[in-house]
Amino acid sequence: MLSALSLDCALIVGVSLLGGMLPLATVLNHTRLQVYLSFSAGSMLGAAFFHMLPEAVRMGTPQTVRWTALGLLALFFLERFFSFHHHEPQDHAAEDEHSAHRTGVETCAHHDEAHLVDARHHDHPRPHSEPSLTALSWGTAAFGLAIHSLVGGVALASAITADFAERRGVRATGWGVFLATVVHKPADALTIVSLMLSSGVSRRLAHLVNAGFALMIPLGVALFQIGLGQLSPVAASGWTAVALAFSAGTFLCIALSDLLPELQFHSHDRFKLSISLTAGFCLMASTSAIEFL
Repeated sequence: MLSALSLDCALIVGVSLLGGMLPLATVLNHTRLQVYLSFSAGSMLGAAFFHMLPEAVRMGTPQTVRWTALGLLALFFLERFFSFHHHEPQDHAAEDEHSAHRTGVETCAHHDEAHLVDARHHDHPRPHSEPSLTALSWGTAAFGLAIHSLVGGVALASAITADFAERRGVRATGWGVFLATVVHKPADALTIVSLMLSSGVSRRLAHLVNAGFALMIPLGVALFQIGLGQLSPVAASGWTAVALAFSAGTFLCIALSDLLPELQFHSHDRFKLSISLTAGFCLMASTSAIEFL
């Protein structure tokens, strides 16, 4: 089990470091970023519903699912008071993308006007006071994302521990959580590095901070394993179930944080984003078949 955890951690650290290089290597426009985030969110939703919650109930009891609500609320308040879940690499990427976009005979002015009318119709006006990347403190964002990554490490460790406890190998739960983490991790690294660079921080320091951030997943894994080693086998099984349920709540919170803010403002990309979301969700559904191989 330790070798599987070590390999997974090494791969996750690698993709996190690569994600931090994206602001230097390319420019992601708003639509491309939202397509990626929709796929990532679908993967995290699927991991929670197809893998983490069923395994938590199997190892614990139906009441274990109550920890899912606690996990969702815990991450929600972490983001409310420290940093909101934001992955926009440029201050005005959304506006540039929308102003450049045309669908059929719709002009840019009509497109913007439609957004405003649609927002008023649904009583959910777009929050123009929402802070841009440059308005955010990279230190605060790094702290919030670091805690969220520690929880991600606990999620990975609990998933693989659950697999080994029953089947002596990494199966559906471990693979599902690992893949969802790999898909989502570059977005968090992109956020931190973009914030630092936009604040005038040197590239060297930005990459050093990103490297430290990438190591939060292995640290979360290590803390979970150390804590689990202090418990009896029966207690360890119960706490693994609790950790899975709690982590499922954090996955749901992260996925919804990426999806809901854009729900009413991408009518021109609704099919593209929906397909991407469904693809991520189906990826997690397909990995559940590993249980039967």
